[in-house]
Amino acid sequence: MNVVSHNGSQEPMPVSARQSPEIPAMPSVPASELYRGMPVLLLESDLRYSVGWQDRRAGPSFVVVRLGGLGPVKVMQRFPLTEQGWASAWHTLSGLDTRAAAAIARKLAEIAAGRRAVEALAALDAESVCCLRRVTFNGGSSALPLVKSQPYDLRFLRDRIMVCPSSSAAAVVDVPFREVESVEVGGPGQVSKSTGEVLALVLGLGFVGAVLGLIFLGLLGLLLGTVLFGLAGALVSAASTKTETIVCIRYRDGEFYFLYTEKRPDALRIELSEPLTAITNARTAQAGRANEPAEPASASVPDQLSKLASLLQQGLISRGEFERLKTQLIAKA
Repeated sequence: MNVVSHNGSQEPMPVSARQSPEIPAMPSVPASELYRGMPVLLLESDLRYSVGWQDRRAGPSFVVVRLGGLGPVKVMQRFPLTEQGWASAWHTLSGLDTRAAAAIARKLAEIAAGRRAVEALAALDAESVCCLRRVTFNGGSSALPLVKSQPYDLRFLRDRIMVCPSSSAAAVVDVPFREVESVEVGGPGQVSKSTGEVLALVLGLGFVGAVLGLIFLGLLGLLLGTVLFGLAGALVSAASTKTETIVCIRYRDGEFYFLYTEKRPDALRIELSEPLTAITNARTAQAGRANEPAEPASASVPDQLSKLASLLQQGLISRGEFERLKTQLIAKA
């Protein structure tokens, strides 16, 4: 079998060609990658042949190319930018180089997996009432599958709390609201730099000011530079604070603590008001169901027949009703 190139010449099919593997799903081609110039290829590294797309005067198309190492990329064949065109391009690539087809198939699978992950994360974002991104796990029950000091996304949905790896939709911890005992939001809030950090900054800037003042103004500059730069360091240190909010979640099987640095405790409590109310309602409903009295056991058939006989004697039911109800009771026994 021969392959006809774009210029009409023929090239022999490599001896190593095998029956083409299953055709991967047609890749999504961004409009920004359809331009007249070098084709955009799915994969190039360590391959002799590849597949991609390119725009031409006749319209956009899939292309199968030969990679020439240090030489230019040579377009072997073009195919319409359609499902059928993609299938033809894939069969051509598979016939030329099965190793390249396998490598590109893996690349396409990675792209598809990445797209699914993005879609799943977007769907979870839409479902989340509140999401605290990149909270730091500070510790908790030893059985939790969380790594201390690692960032996670803490999500409050309509009916449960989820802990996911940062920017991922895969739940590591999933707790229904009915199992949550409490959610506590606290911590120091705004935290200033330590005395040692402030002193180091003031002394450092004071020393720099002294050196610069001595160079440009002599002994008088030494004094002025030390004072001015030292004051600047003190002002910078006074204005430098950080936020530390602790979120503690207790549930039936344990508890866990997270550090959140984006909002102070009071602001975070307001943001979590809706899920916290839902958690309280779920706990109340659960407690109410637990306190409901058990339904009394049904009376035995003889007892019910005795009650029917008593109703008949009192004239509250007729003989026909008595016989009908008695038949129904005996049939259910």
